[in-house]
Amino acid sequence: MPLALGPTRLQLAPDLTLPIAGAWLPYTSQISQELPALQAAGRSRLGTITRIDVNWRNFARYPGFDSENSPDMLPLMSITADRAEVTLLVIPPRTQSALAATLLRQAGQCTSSPGSEHSHLYRDAQRILRRAALQCGATDSNPVG
Repeated sequence: MPLALGPTRLQLAPDLTLPIAGAWLPYTSQISQELPALQAAGRSRLGTITRIDVNWRNFARYPGFDSENSPDMLPLMSITADRAEVTLLVIPPRTQSALAATLLRQAGQCTSSPGSEHSHLYRDAQRILRRAALQCGATDSNPVG
């Protein structure tokens, strides 16, 4: 069993029917090692996960969202569970930590500090989440679980 790197960085929105109902920030690009922790973290809201689909082939080569080489196709993960079906934005581990934290908060619809909506990180995260929501219906997924 792989060593846990820390708490699972998963945020689910209160409304699981949103096009992007949350975000996950894995610690490494070896997501298969982190899937058991993701499943455990989501179980209380989603129930037992029966299927996971992704829209990328090689996550190890995915640059951070703040990279100028960031691809147009954002990494999304569709989860089917016995209580809900959700799509998550998967934040590449190479993403700068402040942007990653902002994306997690916004995807989980957590309250932000006053004035933060005027920061470039907040606006960048909003743009990324809007792109993900637009892309959500047009992705071809590959099952991983």
